[in-house]
Amino acid sequence: MRQFALIAALLPLAACMEDDTPPPADTADACGAAALQSLVGQDRAAVTEAGLTPDRKTRIFGPGAALTMDFREDRVNVELDAADRVVRIYCG
Repeated sequence: MRQFALIAALLPLAACMEDDTPPPADTADACGAAALQSLVGQDRAAVTEAGLTPDRKTRIFGPGAALTMDFREDRVNVELDAADRVVRIYCG
């Protein structure tokens, strides 16, 4: 019984151990969205002229579009409003 009490007392301390794994690399702009921010406010034609077409690494969508919830750090998401103007460009 004393062993169980000792284990119960030490178990919370194990949760406080330091993790030696390095922090993840910054992938906030792995898709290159920062370079495309000049397209915000432009219409859909400007997006196409910039060479962005819907494919595996580019997702262009508007209000009410059905999207998968998977996160892909290398995918550019171009969000359009109801008037087909770019509202937001981000990775994911």
